[in-house]
Amino acid sequence: MKPMSADPRVSKSIEQKVLDLDAHLFLLRSHLHELRNSPSHLKVIAATLRTLVCFSGKVEGLLWRLTEELSVDDGVFLNVPGDLDMDNPLVKDISFMIAPISRGGQPHPAFEPHRVSLKGVIKEVQALVAMGKPLTHQYLISAVAQQMGTSHEADKVEPALNQLNSIFINGIEPFVHVLAMDAELTLEVGERVLECAERKMGFVRPHHSQDQGNLSVVVCVNVKQMVSGPTHLFCLGSYVASIEIDCYLTPTGFELLFTKHGSLVMKSVEMFPETLQLGDGVMYVFSYCSRVQQIRTMSDNDENKIVSCNLGWVHASELKSELVENNDFFEWGHFLIFGRLLSSSDVRQLMEPNAGGLFISEEELLARGAFPE
Repeated sequence: MKPMSADPRVSKSIEQKVLDLDAHLFLLRSHLHELRNSPSHLKVIAATLRTLVCFSGKVEGLLWRLTEELSVDDGVFLNVPGDLDMDNPLVKDISFMIAPISRGGQPHPAFEPHRVSLKGVIKEVQALVAMGKPLTHQYLISAVAQQMGTSHEADKVEPALNQLNSIFINGIEPFVHVLAMDAELTLEVGERVLECAERKMGFVRPHHSQDQGNLSVVVCVNVKQMVSGPTHLFCLGSYVASIEIDCYLTPTGFELLFTKHGSLVMKSVEMFPETLQLGDGVMYVFSYCSRVQQIRTMSDNDENKIVSCNLGWVHASELKSELVENNDFFEWGHFLIFGRLLSSSDVRQLMEPNAGGLFISEEELLARGAFPE
């Protein structure tokens, strides 16, 4: 009997594993962004999550291997409901239940937010109950990937998944929201790993697409009355990138504060035009390029400034915005977020009346028909 030969495969270096992580995060981000257009993207999301955060065969998820090797914290701030007590008489014969995790920044009346290990959440916390069976996040991800995803498309699915396919909440199967949140949290911890690799190993992110990490924000308000001190206009934030951008209206112009991990990175001040009259509209535009870590600002003053600003990698699709409502001091013209860098000519068009034809009424769109010229 011949002796078994040693495994001929070569172990990957940590540099190669970080490159693999970057590639998987790119795919996860791309398909998560497109999920709003078609639930079909969930197939790739489930398969990618299985690779990153699920134990498969004898191999732990790639993300957890790298958090351990690079000593990266996997903590996330969440509202996490407790697991269902299957021995409780009130639980008897329960068929379906969902108690989704949510961001700690979004208060929940029943749960106190805590900083918890994402790995612990994926491995141990129940995502939902189907056919009376509690399913952890890891189990649900693996089941969807192996029975309904790109890992494998089975001819049959287990009863619990079949039930979930027949339940719709606001027109969407319940596991879609669960996996979408798992994907966002995976991106958040994965981004920490890449940032750590950049610091410790000199890792350079490969080029995936022309506009990856590009962002432009356009702010236009009508000044009705001069403020006496800084008045908050809006806040932009990304859980994944751990950044916040706060904009204030001041007696003399706009003031923006850029923070990362809770620390101020940069303050930008833009003065109003000297000719400004009450009731006039004023515009402020800033673009951020993650690749070169620079911000360019443009305004009605015809100023075009480029300064260094290290916010890390920021993606427009992950930004969440909170705008202050119109009040006695200002009225919103428009607030726009682009996933690309606006050119000077783009900004000039936006400064034209009706934003250079950017906005089209619903009536005009309907009048064009299904096949517009």
